[in-house]
Amino acid sequence: MKTMKIHLSLATALIAGLAARGDLSLAKGRVSAVHSATLTYNNDGSLTMKSSSAEYASGFIMLPPSGETTFDLSAGRYLAADIESLATDHQQRICLQIKDSSSDTFASIGLNPREKATIRLQLPHDFIYAYPSSAKGVRTLDTRNITNISFHVVWPYEGQFNGLLNMKVSNVRLTGSPDFERQVSSAKYLPFVDKYGQFVHGTWKQKVTSDDELPADLAAERAALKAKPSAWDDYGGWKNGPQLTATGHFRTEKVNGKWWLVTPEGHLFYSLGINVIKIESDSPNGKSHPTWYESTAQTSMTFPTWNLQKKFGKTDFQSDYYDFILKRLDSWGINTIGNWSDGNLTKLSRKPYVLAAVARPSGLPYLDSGFYNSLDSTFRSKMIQAVADAFASQSSLTKAKTDPMCIGFFIDNELTFPSDSAYFEPYFEACRAAIKSAAPNKLYLGCRFKGLRNSDALWNAAAKYCDVISSNSYVPTVEVFNRGSYAAAPNNLDKPVLHTEFHFGTMQRGMFSGGLCPVGDQCARGRNYKRVVEGALNNSLFVGSHWFQYRDQPLVGRGDGENYQIGFVDVCDRTYPQLTEAARVMGETMYELRYGSAK
Repeated sequence: MKTMKIHLSLATALIAGLAARGDLSLAKGRVSAVHSATLTYNNDGSLTMKSSSAEYASGFIMLPPSGETTFDLSAGRYLAADIESLATDHQQRICLQIKDSSSDTFASIGLNPREKATIRLQLPHDFIYAYPSSAKGVRTLDTRNITNISFHVVWPYEGQFNGLLNMKVSNVRLTGSPDFERQVSSAKYLPFVDKYGQFVHGTWKQKVTSDDELPADLAAERAALKAKPSAWDDYGGWKNGPQLTATGHFRTEKVNGKWWLVTPEGHLFYSLGINVIKIESDSPNGKSHPTWYESTAQTSMTFPTWNLQKKFGKTDFQSDYYDFILKRLDSWGINTIGNWSDGNLTKLSRKPYVLAAVARPSGLPYLDSGFYNSLDSTFRSKMIQAVADAFASQSSLTKAKTDPMCIGFFIDNELTFPSDSAYFEPYFEACRAAIKSAAPNKLYLGCRFKGLRNSDALWNAAAKYCDVISSNSYVPTVEVFNRGSYAAAPNNLDKPVLHTEFHFGTMQRGMFSGGLCPVGDQCARGRNYKRVVEGALNNSLFVGSHWFQYRDQPLVGRGDGENYQIGFVDVCDRTYPQLTEAARVMGETMYELRYGSAK
C-alpha cells in the first residue's frame, strides 16, 4: 500500500490550500498530556508517553498547526502510527481517536511487552461514504476538519501502578489513497442490499456474485478443514496435562496458583468460545424499508438461510450445517459453543457449551430502576420457579441438566446494578439456588457483567455465590484488570472469571461499522484476538475467552441498530482467514502458555 507523509501528501491533496493543516508533528508544543501522563520528546521525532493511570483518555492530544483549529486528513485512506511498548512485564493497550465537530471514531491495539506494531484507523470520509437519510451507511466524519487527534485509553478497568502506560509513538501519517471508487450519488444509492445480503455499491475479493460460488465454497473449505489440535481430549481439554479428579461434569480448580475449568474426565480446560452460533439471527424486516433491497422485500430477510440453502443445495440443510460448524470449530481451535447459540446445536453433545437459563424473567419483583427487588420476600422463590419453568419448557436446557458437555448456566446479561449494595448478595444467592436446584452438578456462571469495572462490593458478592464470574468487556487486553491500587476488581479477588464477550471489527467487505473495538484491517483483527487471549492466559483468574459473535450482523442492522462486521464468517458464510488462523494458533498453544505463566 502506498504510504505518504501527511505534510507532503497534502501538497497535491483535494484541497491543496489546506496543506498546513495536515502537519502531524509530535514535536514539543504540538501535543498536550491528558490525565497526568508525562511526555518525553525524542530526537528522532517520536514521543514517549508514561502514566500510572489508565483512566479514560489517559494519554495525549495532538494540537493543530499554529494558527489553525483543525486538521485536514482528507488525502488518505488510513491514519496510522507506529507504537512500541516499553513495558517489560505486562501488556498495554491504546486507541487512536479522531473527532470532528459532532462525531468521532477510533481504532484500538493491544501490545505485548516490548512489542512494536502499527495502528491504523480507516478514515470515514464524508465526501466518499455519505448516504441518503432514508438509508443506512457508514457513520462519517468531516475529515477536512478534524478537531481532535488523540492517543489514549478507553473503557478503563486497571488500577494504578508504575509503568502501566509506557510506550513510544512515532511516524503519525496518512497511508493509502481515498477510496473514491466507493462514492455513490444519493440518486443511485437505493437499493443498497443485494440478493445475498451484501452491500451493492462495493467490490471486494470475497464478494459473492453468483449462486455457483456458494457450493464451490463448501467443497473447498471441507477439503481444507483441519482436525482438532492434537493436545486436546474429547472435550477440548489438555489431555497431556496433569490428571485431576474426574467427576463426570465440568468443575473449577486452582492449580499451581491459576484457576482452571476441569473437564468431566479430569483434564485442565481453558474455554475458547464463540457466541451466537446460529443459522439465522437478527433478520431485519424488509417490508419496513422495501426500497433498500434488490430482492423482493419480505417480513424477515433471512439472507444467511437463503445463502446456506444454495451452499448445501437443499432447503433441509440444518443437520449438515451443524456438522460442518462443529468441524469448523475444531479446525479453528475453538472448544466451546458460546452463549445464545442454537439449542439444536448444543443438544448434539459434541462440544462443550454454555447456556443462558433466563434473563430478566417476568413475574419477579422489580425496582423502578429496572433491577430486581431482591430484598422482596418473594424474590428468591420466584427466581427459583422461573428457572425451573425454563428448564422444563426448553429442550436444550432439559438436555443440558445431565449432559457432560454442558459447562454451566448464566442468569441475565449486562444488568445495571443499583447503588445500594444491600441488593447484591440476595440477588446472587437466589440465582445460585435456582441453578443448583434445577441442575445441581452444573456451574453457575453469573450474570455477564457489563465491563470489568465494578465496585468491590459487587465483585465480592458475585465471588461468594458464583462458581465462575462472567464479564463482557470490549478491550484489546484484559491481562492486568485486577492489578494495582483502585483496580476494577479487588486485589484479593480469588475466583475464576470468564471473559464472555469481546470482538474486533472493520468496515471491510462492504460493512458499515467495526463494532465496539474497531481496527484497521483483517490482519489486525487476528492479531488483537491473540493479544486478548494471551493476556487472559497470563492472568491467574481467567478461565475462558468468548468472541461475540459467529456471523457478521446484518448490513442494515439488528433491532437496536447494531450492524457490526464482527463475525468469524460473513453473511454468505465466507470465513475471515486471518481471524480463524489466529484462533487456531491460540487453540494449539493455550495450555502450555497458561500452565507455564500467570500474573
